[in-house]
This record gives sequence, structure tokens and C-alpha cells, in this order.
Amino acid sequence: MIAALRGRLRRRLEDRVVLESSGVGYEVVLPPVVLEQLGDAIVGSGDDAAELGLVIYYHATRDQPRPVLIGFAHELEREFFERLITVKDVGPLVAARALVAPIPEIADAIVRKDERFLRRLPGIGPQKCRNIIAQLEGKVAKYALMPSGERPRAAPAHAEDDVSATVREVLIRQLGLRAGEADQAIRDALARRPDLETPEALFEEIYRARRGSERPPDPP
Repeated sequence: MIAALRGRLRRRLEDRVVLESSGVGYEVVLPPVVLEQLGDAIVGSGDDAAELGLVIYYHATRDQPRPVLIGFAHELEREFFERLITVKDVGPLVAARALVAPIPEIADAIVRKDERFLRRLPGIGPQKCRNIIAQLEGKVAKYALMPSGERPRAAPAHAEDDVSATVREVLIRQLGLRAGEADQAIRDALARRPDLETPEALFEEIYRARRGSERPPDPP
């Protein structure tokens, strides 16, 4: 299985690129949000093109034996994508084409159960929208905390078993918070909800607190 590729851009098509690595050309589908992120890195091609590194989701099944490679700029994007395709009737290519908005915005819409936003994503009709909210609610707050417009940091090599330590590691290494900010966010969340027992629940509590702090004050 192919998990990552680094090579020279040989060709760009509408929604994919051909990346040459070690003399082999790999056709890689790029979701719209990834194409936008990479920007100038995929303008040129051939010998003058810069090297491009992608995180890869590899898809092949008995019914579709020809492998499909879907590329992402960062580990967190692929991780969110892998959660999205667990939803009933949302296959890899449907999910890839639906990613036209930044991952934090899509995750935020899922947490808020914002069907109007989700139905604007290509290929996501009313039933798929309901399935996404039903199956991913409470599981994607981590991705809503991703810094929009900034490069997420590399994923940690491993995570500790302890819930707080796991969340702290992700907040610092992947989401870019300072250590003091991460510690305070975790302490505050556990002070409000000492019953939180999973990383997903702790991420959601932190997300809700940060979202609440960003709201403008009510008018007098």
C-alpha cells in the first residue's frame, strides 16, 4: 500500500496530477481544497517543476481492483477524510470531490449539525448530509480546531494511552497550540466536565469552549 509520495510533477489534469517518483508515474486525485492549498507548487510540470510531497489514501477493492490514489497535503486532512468515508454511501471519490471547503469549516458544520452548509458540498444530498451528521457528530471536533489557512504540523509518531496526554499531544504537535494554551484548555474542559473519558469527548468540549469565546457579546 502507498501511504506517501514525493516526486516531480509530470502532468496536471482537472482534478488530478501525475507525479513521477523513482521513475514511476503515479496518477493522484486531489480534492479541490488540496489543489487550492498547493497553489503554485502544481503550476509547472516536467523537468522544471518543483518536487511535490503528498500524503496518500490508497483505495482498491474487489469490485474496483484498479487502485485509486487520493492525495493530501497533511496527515490531518487524510485522517478527516478517512472518517468521512466511514459514512454510509460516502465513498472515497464522492468524499474527495466534496472537499471544496477547508476541513475545519466542514468539521465545524458537522458539529453544529449545519445541514444547509453540508448540502452545498458537491455530491452531498439530503440523505448523505443526514448520514454524515448522525455518524460523525461527536467525532470531528478535533478537526474543527485545526488552524484555518495555516499549515498543520506533522502528526506525532505515537500517542499515549492517557486521554489528557493524547489530547495535549495533538493540540501541540498537530494543531499548533503552545504548551501552556493546550494545558489550560484541557484543565478548563475537565473542570467543566470531569466525566470526559475519551479523546473525542475532550476535543469536543475544548472546541465548544473556544467557539463560545469567539462569539461577539450580546448587544445591551
